[in-house]
Amino acid sequence: MTSTRVKAAIKDAYTNPKNPSAFTSVANIHKFLKPKFKSLTYEQVEKVLEDLESFTLHRPTRKRFPRLKTLASGLFTDFQADLVDMSKYKKTNNNTTFLLTVIDIYSRRLYVRPLKNKGGVEVSKALSEIFKEIGTSPMSVYTDEGKEFYNTNVKTLFKETGVSLISTKSELKCAVIERANRTLKTRLAKYMTQKYGYKYIDVLQKIVKGINNTLNRGIGKKPVDVKRGDFMVPLPEDVEKRTKFQVGDHVRISAKRQIFDKGYDQGWTTEVFIVNKVLYRKPIVYNLLDTNGEEIEGIFYGRELTKCTYGRDDLYRIEKVLDTRIHKGKKQSRVKWSGYPDSFSSWVDSDSLVNL
Repeated sequence: MTSTRVKAAIKDAYTNPKNPSAFTSVANIHKFLKPKFKSLTYEQVEKVLEDLESFTLHRPTRKRFPRLKTLASGLFTDFQADLVDMSKYKKTNNNTTFLLTVIDIYSRRLYVRPLKNKGGVEVSKALSEIFKEIGTSPMSVYTDEGKEFYNTNVKTLFKETGVSLISTKSELKCAVIERANRTLKTRLAKYMTQKYGYKYIDVLQKIVKGINNTLNRGIGKKPVDVKRGDFMVPLPEDVEKRTKFQVGDHVRISAKRQIFDKGYDQGWTTEVFIVNKVLYRKPIVYNLLDTNGEEIEGIFYGRELTKCTYGRDDLYRIEKVLDTRIHKGKKQSRVKWSGYPDSFSSWVDSDSLVNL
């Protein structure tokens, strides 16, 4: 248990600009205070700093860390899917704006369908065509969280065909389909350069057939030659048992940052979330709820979360006042909370607002 005196010292070491440790890291604060508090631990410092918004919002984020592998149970059991933006060539390719790409994880066999838009009707129709071409539907399809996959039409198709839709709220998408997309785009670009034009739609399926007939270094075979039983289905790895977060913990999510972001920009969401489930895989991943109890789609890696404290009676920043009213004789303001979606906007007593 950290004493009140030690907590105050830790917060002062972090927030007082006169201290060399001010606004630095847990390690620096610990090193700064250790001579004065001999028994002080790194974990004690970290726990106290988790109370401070200025610490949790700007904690360093890591983009590279171990992630879940997509392991196929067999031939045509597990797919990855994505869209390739081809809008700049649509005038010469029958108004094709996107290419739906689907790859079988086991064989690396690629399937492609041209789309005029990425609406649910168009995408579900193309997926259905691919399932019919293969002669079966998979058990699972892994995608990013785009609306092209998370819509009523696709969900209905998957429900009818017994397909599970799986995604992760990560900056990095499905690695196998991303690699296939690069191969496809490179071959199409070379073809268009060779032809001194931008029309590719007439040879699209020939290009795809060529890719499927090329030796894939990842599996050591041509995708079209892969048959059931060619590769051993890997056994599940031993799962991790040590979890960084517990159910009920309050956390922030690593903000999706572009490559040009500066280090001083906020690296974590202002909005606070709650750990709802711990999924014991390798590595461990988590399901989250927002503070209204709504489930957040997708799974989260421990490296994408940072622990923080949360209390409904704490002070929170307001982005703007939306409206005012008199309610039961008291003036109230409807406010939009900074860093939170519109669904969190709420009425509060106007005399509870504080100017900082």
